[in-house]
Amino acid sequence: MIKNWEKIGTRFLIENKIFKLREDRVISPKKKSEHPVWVIDTPDWVNIIPITSNNEVILINQHRFGTEKLCLEVPGGMVDEGEDPMDAAIRELSEETGYTSSKIIEIGRVEPNPALMSNHTYSYLALDVCQTEEQKLDGMEDIEILKKPIDEIPLLIEKGEIEHALVICAFYFYNQYLSKA
Repeated sequence: MIKNWEKIGTRFLIENKIFKLREDRVISPKKKSEHPVWVIDTPDWVNIIPITSNNEVILINQHRFGTEKLCLEVPGGMVDEGEDPMDAAIRELSEETGYTSSKIIEIGRVEPNPALMSNHTYSYLALDVCQTEEQKLDGMEDIEILKKPIDEIPLLIEKGEIEHALVICAFYFYNQYLSKA
């Protein structure tokens, strides 16, 4: 039977406000050998799918430094220390789009990359969203807001216009939510 590996030591290699890179020393339960492994500790993340009463999804388009290109996504971001993930999703929706909703539903949670990362991503659905305020972008954000009919989302994914894996996961959870409604 497979077992968890025992951690016998940890040292942090890099620490900043976005993540910590740590090196753990672990022992294989099968071979009893010691190995280094590297883990990125990062806060939990949230995604929120905002849908208007006209069944339009509020999408955002922004530059992503990892891929060095624009990325079509739903609003989302990091959960601040001590913050409830749902509160973070509501905050991100408001900050990035100026839209709000009184109908927020948690629809799923995933581990973004358990091979290397220690966090979770929570996905939420916001129904009957309305723009009630202006965007409140920080200095690292330049976000364009787009509206697309919800029925067009599968085609946007199929055509590669939406490629962000965690956004695609959120739409999977949305479809699961609809199938149970």
